[in-house]
Amino acid sequence: MAEFHVAVIPVGKIDSAEIEATLVRVAKGARSPVELRGSLPVPQGIKESERGQFRASKMMERLRSMVAQLGAGKSIGADGDKGEKPPLKADAFIFVTDVDLYTANSDAVFSALMSSRGLAVVSLKRLREAFYRRSADPVKQRARLVKEMLRMFGRLRGAPECPRPQCALSASKMFADLDLKEERYCRDCSQRLFEGKIRI
Repeated sequence: MAEFHVAVIPVGKIDSAEIEATLVRVAKGARSPVELRGSLPVPQGIKESERGQFRASKMMERLRSMVAQLGAGKSIGADGDKGEKPPLKADAFIFVTDVDLYTANSDAVFSALMSSRGLAVVSLKRLREAFYRRSADPVKQRARLVKEMLRMFGRLRGAPECPRPQCALSASKMFADLDLKEERYCRDCSQRLFEGKIRI
């Protein structure tokens, strides 16, 4: 299948070095280089003060309108190599933020998707142990971020959610779901994503 180019953009108070280290693992699982672009600020005027949260769809739309102000980023390859020149145009964008998100169907989400527009957002807020007043666990936090980004990558590429709980494309509604998953797609999802084959 043709290569699917995804640009990842940190939003808000996000450590770019942490995102870069995460993307090495995402690129490996996605079997594709991923572009890391410069950071964007959290958009003003869209936080819902009563909830203390951001509606994911509004945030993605606003961030998409801000992407043009960023130049090209750097390509992080599936083999860990960095620095290759990325394509001029991205097929999709994944925003990574530190703010709390919700959707029309859920009071809080780890991530959200607008597949028709090639947009996804992943929030670190509820992936961190600190949100639940537990001791920080950076290793677990990064693994959760990798898995959510792989899920968004697969969904943006057109794959449905997978019923197998260990697959990176399975639904992530609770920590237990995330921590059970592996940093890779199951055999059927891999064939669908990378070989264009669908098992009947």
